[in-house]
Amino acid sequence: MRNVIGTIGCTMLALTRLASAAAPSRRRVLAGVLALLVGVGTVAGGLPASAKPAAVAAAAIATPPMGWASWNSFAAKINFNVIKTQTDALVASGLKDAGYQYVNIDEGWWQGTRDAAGNITVDTAEWPGGMKAIADYIHSKGLKAGIYTDAGRDGCGYYYPTGRPAAPGSGSEGHYDQDFLQFSQWGFDYVKVDWCGGSAEGLDSRSAYQAISDAIGRASAQTGRPMVLSICNWGVSSPWSWAPGMSSLWRTSGDIIYFGEQPQMSRVLANFDAAQHPSAQSAGHYNDPDMLVVGMPGFTAAQNRTHLSLWAISGAPLLAGNKLDQMSADTRAILTNREVIAVDQDPLGRQGTKVAEDRTGLQVYSKTLSGSGRRAVVLLNRTGAAAGITARWSDLGLTGSAAVRNLWSAADLGTVSGSYTVTVPAGEAVLLTVAGTDGGGTGQPGHRIVGGQSGRCLDVPNSSTTNGVQAQLWDCSGAANQTWTATATKQLQVYGSKCLDAYNRGTTNGTAVVIWDCNGQTNQQWSVNANGTITSVQSGLCLDANAAGTANGTKVILWACNGQANQRWTLS
Repeated sequence: MRNVIGTIGCTMLALTRLASAAAPSRRRVLAGVLALLVGVGTVAGGLPASAKPAAVAAAAIATPPMGWASWNSFAAKINFNVIKTQTDALVASGLKDAGYQYVNIDEGWWQGTRDAAGNITVDTAEWPGGMKAIADYIHSKGLKAGIYTDAGRDGCGYYYPTGRPAAPGSGSEGHYDQDFLQFSQWGFDYVKVDWCGGSAEGLDSRSAYQAISDAIGRASAQTGRPMVLSICNWGVSSPWSWAPGMSSLWRTSGDIIYFGEQPQMSRVLANFDAAQHPSAQSAGHYNDPDMLVVGMPGFTAAQNRTHLSLWAISGAPLLAGNKLDQMSADTRAILTNREVIAVDQDPLGRQGTKVAEDRTGLQVYSKTLSGSGRRAVVLLNRTGAAAGITARWSDLGLTGSAAVRNLWSAADLGTVSGSYTVTVPAGEAVLLTVAGTDGGGTGQPGHRIVGGQSGRCLDVPNSSTTNGVQAQLWDCSGAANQTWTATATKQLQVYGSKCLDAYNRGTTNGTAVVIWDCNGQTNQQWSVNANGTITSVQSGLCLDANAAGTANGTKVILWACNGQANQRWTLS
């Protein structure tokens, strides 16, 4: 049972009793007041949490970040010359022209030393001019610079020394404001924050990363330099359910490769699977299955293409990890394929989802692209033998005939009616674009729920992921906090793990409609009806824009169904 505590609880009880005894018109007003006081929606001073200004947070980015990161090829064995060489190669190889822009310095740049004032210090024999000098060099090439730290006191270099001795104190806990301001002053545009120290110390992921995001926001406000936050807590505590409100990307799994290993397709597939949280992803917010192993020793060209196909259909960050100055022409061609990159970088920011698996291991993934009737499609063969895989237009949300193109062969395959079948080699994937007419099926799991009276969307205030935050109306944006998935069990999910919920299992007029961890209870089940209403399975009451409001911030409640326009909704 969820209980409201203290004075707020007493106030709510009094209002409930008053509302039940009041005349109908007065009950409506009192129910609105009651709704403002629900759960986490109430803060000190009696203001609803949604009335607070949005917290200052790390910078957002329009498309998944593309660039290169040092860890997969160099681990902690990095210095100015290593980063300079790879920066130069990123430009000379054509990766910069293809859209790769970040050069990310991973673990190993810092051994945990600080001066008397607590400022980070580095070995200037390895980093002449300090970290500002390497950031300046990266910028001089028209690129952006990334750096690395840990959420805990001791970073990964202390717990897992790789190429250097264990480095105590190489995390930022206790110095969040100081360190992120220092990174920003040095000129860094991006920071990856790992979780080795945070995990060892038993920190709370969500609280720690919120504090980090806020510190980055304060640093950026002071320096005028936006800094992207990459949360790297390996999927601990389901970051897809809370990270979209505080960062641009979040790791969903462990490392795709351990230093010194050869890449393994089984690990690529496992990380791809672990990143399947489409409701959490939108333009500016991305599930992160880890860096690329394309072009690393041990992977074939076919495996490289399959790997990049999976990251592209996912809309995942594309951070190369191979040695750019030593890559083959095949690797360069794969990493710079403009059509494949365009699928990854599509401005809608959608994550592709599995839409068919006619036989175990023969899978079809579809990603809705910007523009009318456009899909990217991956046909993935996880079996040990070549097999035909069919993409049906109805599974893609298309109807009629559609034009098909193979992106790796750069071949137009003609206009096809209904479906397309191709033989896919064992362990490989085919990447297509399909251009047809919308309307043949669901295609994507995410919907906007638009008020029939207001034209505004069902929205979670400030992209919050806190249990008990009350849903509201807001201008439609297509962001993750307005993207709802209607499940087969009648849930309306947001962020992949939160459900639309009748607060405290309420069944009376004025019950607040909130988000809560999905739990399978009937107060989280909804019937989407042909007449445009959405009714609670438990109570039979209608989803209702409070007091027939149409303005941004209008709260959403339950109310007896009355046929009015403020109880009609469209899933689009």
